Amino acid sequence: MRDSEEMMGLFEGMAQRDERIRAMTLEGSRVNPNITPDVYQDYDLTFLVTDVKSFRASDDWLAEFGNCVFMQKPEAMSLFPPDFPEGWFSYLMIFEDGVKIDLTLVPVKDVEAYFAQDPLIRVLLDKDGVCTMAKAPSDEQFWVQEPSWAYFEDCCNQFWQGCHYMAKGLLRGQQLYANHMMEQVARSELLRMLGWYGGTKKGFPINCGKYDRDIPGFLTKKENEMLFATYRLDSIENGWEALRGAEDLFHIASWAVSEGKGYAYPNFEFQVRSYIETLKKL
Repeated sequence: MRDSEEMMGLFEGMAQRDERIRAMTLEGSRVNPNITPDVYQDYDLTFLVTDVKSFRASDDWLAEFGNCVFMQKPEAMSLFPPDFPEGWFSYLMIFEDGVKIDLTLVPVKDVEAYFAQDPLIRVLLDKDGVCTMAKAPSDEQFWVQEPSWAYFEDCCNQFWQGCHYMAKGLLRGQQLYANHMMEQVARSELLRMLGWYGGTKKGFPINCGKYDRDIPGFLTKKENEMLFATYRLDSIENGWEALRGAEDLFHIASWAVSEGKGYAYPNFEFQVRSYIETLKKL
């Protein structure tokens, strides 16, 4: 795999030679001061350019990056709506030596909007001095803040709503439906509450990492065992075990948050658990 020094030299050479490229930035994990570097990191690169259409006319210019074995162009896809504003265009590329480059082309006229949408940006090249609004890269915008009472109550309400739907799916033998309710409803709120639980123990705001990857570091060994057991959804029997485990772990976390914040503990848990037991007897 090409190392970072070689890759950064490649990027700078391309940007310096092409007059259409007026500025170049690096984003994401490679500029995040809270991320430990490793060989798996992508290069999240942006070219601020005078003419996006001229780059899109052909992909031949991308060959300078190396032998690309897979590419996705999100803004050219039909099934999935683009994330970026109209006029921006991105290439997600995997190369044969293991390097991955996510390259975005942004019209230079949109420079202010570009810097406003992401706090993790480092300017590598600025030919015209247009990147005056750039700040030191920081991921603090994404840290978990302590919840208000309304947020806490809504999280509890949504979690127990998801649990009741999952239980109905399990009782009907509808395993995929039940799994959906766990993954798309209950789990989202469980992880949210675990983030607040971590903040209650460690202090707010707290960095849970991308997609909550750092939450296990805030939990005890037993709590981690409970959390990962909720991912065993390959049978109806395991689905019931996962549901009970999620309920028990949510209780631990939400009770601690309610005590730490001085919030009254909502009675959703007792109502829904009783309701599920009633359904089982039908």
